[in-house]
Amino acid sequence: MAVQWADQHDFQALLKRSEIEDKPVLLDLHSPECSGCGNHDRSIYSDPEIARDIMEYTLPVRVVTTDPDRASTDIINNHIFIWSPTVQLLAPDQTRYHEWNGAPRRTRLSVGYQTVFHDTPGHLTAESFKAQLLVGRAKAALRKQKYGEAIRLFDEATARFPQDRVTVEEAARWRKVAQSGGTIETSWDRHRQVTTSPLAAAVERFAQTVAVLPDSVLMQDWIGKPGPGDWQWYSDCLREVVLQAYQELCDFGVVAERERAKNGPEFTDTHRLLGQHRFAYREFQSLFVGVPDSLLDTTPLRSERSIRENLAHVVMAEWWAYRPQILHALDRGRNGLPPEVVPATDTVAEHGEPLGSHESLHELLALYERLHLRNTQDYSEITEKELGIRSAWWELGPVELRFRLKRYIWHPRDHAVSIDKILDAAGHRHTANHRFASRLFSGLGTAEAALIGADGFMADKVAALAATINERADEAARLIGKA
Repeated sequence: MAVQWADQHDFQALLKRSEIEDKPVLLDLHSPECSGCGNHDRSIYSDPEIARDIMEYTLPVRVVTTDPDRASTDIINNHIFIWSPTVQLLAPDQTRYHEWNGAPRRTRLSVGYQTVFHDTPGHLTAESFKAQLLVGRAKAALRKQKYGEAIRLFDEATARFPQDRVTVEEAARWRKVAQSGGTIETSWDRHRQVTTSPLAAAVERFAQTVAVLPDSVLMQDWIGKPGPGDWQWYSDCLREVVLQAYQELCDFGVVAERERAKNGPEFTDTHRLLGQHRFAYREFQSLFVGVPDSLLDTTPLRSERSIRENLAHVVMAEWWAYRPQILHALDRGRNGLPPEVVPATDTVAEHGEPLGSHESLHELLALYERLHLRNTQDYSEITEKELGIRSAWWELGPVELRFRLKRYIWHPRDHAVSIDKILDAAGHRHTANHRFASRLFSGLGTAEAALIGADGFMADKVAALAATINERADEAARLIGKA
């Protein structure tokens, strides 16, 4: 049996059939120039077992990405994010049940992205394809609340392919959800933190404690001690105490920046740009306060990506895309060489495949925290003069590293809007306390921005501020039993 591929003109009809026949659509975005795509035809789709399962359990469609017509372009731009896997299992509403880890990756077709397309051939084998097809089918059954079928397929995947680490990990996570009747445990709360520095950890702890309290306690008499100095007059309720902590963080940023201007270390334009990114990053992080893991994969907006896909993309873009291009441009500029794009194949060789599709919210945010801090540390050494080095990437011509960092700043802000829109469409209501907790992350971003490029600066004052905020978190925790 051979795979009988439909084409782009059959796509909408397949989506309708998918709903009627209860079969997912298997989308293969194919390019004759893609070495990985050729490998799929030779060693994966030619496998009799794979061809049989594709035809029996899915509705296969192949869309050629070379010189696409209007119908193909619409499909490609809906299903290629930035550097997305080219083999996907789709629901009738075009949301993704599964993307094949190890498949070739592409960029979307809009102007600019085309200029830097690099074929990453992937490393998908016939056995890995079989394993992931089982997992994809199981995830489809799980979304449709067919828990018994989902468990059976997850078990089959792990029994048949125990050496496939990604398959085993993903099957184990989602099987637990199926076994609990679709219940997904919340992973990020005041007991499980993602930040690492003492100040950030204190703010996170206070924010998460505030977030679990009902709005009814906002104006209740405060049970902790009053604030210092004039803040003693504004320490009568939780609302005022959160405002005090926020303002103390902002005040620290002002003092730190002033001290650096007087005594050093120098606060460069690079540090200021990275400070803007830190602020954007902390505000992005604050979006997830009070968000349960169960919302990560909901798709309330037709054809749009989930919260998980947006979050995973932001992490992938900053580490697997921005980082290699920025550091490569910097290295070439320092050595007097002209700008050059880093092939995506080099990035995969150095960093491996981007993260998968089963991590918890806590795991995703903790990974982002580690990678963000590493990037900030490495970029902080870029001098004022080096901001003028030209960087080749998406654009039709090289741009300055200064501009590249500005785009880096904008990226989490862009996806914050998308995630906020999804949360709204999913009916998730941020309480007043969630919003106050988010302001604490904004204050943290302001304080941290003033310390970029100055490790250990004002360490005693940072420690004192962290201690004060931890004390407030302890006091707020006492309200939990009283609410």
